[in-house]
Amino acid sequence: MIDLSPARTKQVEFIGITENDLGLLRDYRPIFEKVVEEIVDRFYEHLQKDPDLLDLINRHSTIDRLKQTQRQYWLSLAEGILTEPFIEQRIRIGQIHSHIGLPTDYYLGSYMVYLDLAIELLKPLAGERWTVVTHALSKMFNLDSQLVLEAYEKQEKNKLEVIASEKDNLLRAVTEVTQELTGMIAELSGNSQIIASAAQATAASQETAHQLIEQLHQEIGQIDEMSSAIREISDRTHLLGLNAAIEAAHAGENGRGFEVVAGEVRKLAQSSKQTLLQIQGLVEDIKSKLDHIQQESEKTATSARQQAMNSGELSMFVQMIEKVAEDLSRLQQENQPVS
Repeated sequence: MIDLSPARTKQVEFIGITENDLGLLRDYRPIFEKVVEEIVDRFYEHLQKDPDLLDLINRHSTIDRLKQTQRQYWLSLAEGILTEPFIEQRIRIGQIHSHIGLPTDYYLGSYMVYLDLAIELLKPLAGERWTVVTHALSKMFNLDSQLVLEAYEKQEKNKLEVIASEKDNLLRAVTEVTQELTGMIAELSGNSQIIASAAQATAASQETAHQLIEQLHQEIGQIDEMSSAIREISDRTHLLGLNAAIEAAHAGENGRGFEVVAGEVRKLAQSSKQTLLQIQGLVEDIKSKLDHIQQESEKTATSARQQAMNSGELSMFVQMIEKVAEDLSRLQQENQPVS
């Protein structure tokens, strides 16, 4: 009995399966029952010769369990019924095999193994009509192989739908990340520019201060040179006053006025020398403080230059993030569905 939808009926008619074929198989069901055990045993003996198939079987089932399923399948071919539940069952079994990773070449090849065994075992039992019986059986195998391909196609389509769904989820996640990155980049870019400008300004200011300190050092050096000259003049003035006092003593009363002048010259020399010593002390103190300021200025300038360099690296990092965000945005746009 054939009870199928119009589309399935068309498929069955194209293969050439008729009510007569189903009736013939039903008539020979007793023979199918006689050979079922040997058919199934020899079928699995053949499968177990392949290590990959045996490994697949052991990972997902057992030989005994699969043999029971094959007995049911073999006998279902001789029930003489072709209905939608039969089709759905075969497609469901095909999807299971696709899910566990059985390659289609193994699955489809198993029908030829079945057919060879059927010809060998049915020939001596079916009599003169064994060719007609095996021909009808081959049509059923052909239908089953088409259903297997359909099942595998459905399974692959389901996988593609899952992949498409995961892709959509990924794109949504990328969109969210891109939006967050855009906000972060805008803030980070503004901050990095402010930091870079401040660091560069600080570095420039420190460089200017360093140059001024160098100039002060030079001027202090000039004051030092002037102090040396003044010391030399003071020493000569003191010596001149001493010589004048000696000459005034030799002149007696006539040199008394000159002696007074010589004394004032010596006092002036002594006062100049004391003032010079005070100036030199102040100069040394200023030089010590300038040295300390220069050291601190150099440290600050170095730190400012390093900060400016780091801010430059930060700016480059921001640019890199901007490039990543642009790539993510472009990827999102490229994968948007075309309306």
